[in-house]
Amino acid sequence: MDEIENILINLKVLQSLQCHARLDTTESLFKIHTAASWVPAWVKRWWASQNRVTDIGRVRNLYSRASEHIGTDGDNGRMKEYLKLSLPGLINLKTTYNNDVTTAALIDVIIDNVNRLLS
Repeated sequence: MDEIENILINLKVLQSLQCHARLDTTESLFKIHTAASWVPAWVKRWWASQNRVTDIGRVRNLYSRASEHIGTDGDNGRMKEYLKLSLPGLINLKTTYNNDVTTAALIDVIIDNVNRLLS
């Protein structure tokens, strides 16, 4: 897969993110943690050295890479559409971290950047 496909897939994963779901950004393709009966999500995140700072950093990097491809690839409409459709997932992610003012503010900035890019 090329970089553009990875970006589009990760934006689709973010689009489907529900409130209080945990995002797994440890691999090139993002995943949503699924509950395993014998391993809680916090254990998986701890084992993978994953925390909200690293996750938000990778999400910021995803949106930065996506914005770099607007105006350069021949399919601008597709990238813009995926960015637009991912916004509800970002809002859900913000709800997940609403007790952490800094993380919520970082997500707000990402949302604002996407809205400015799309307008």
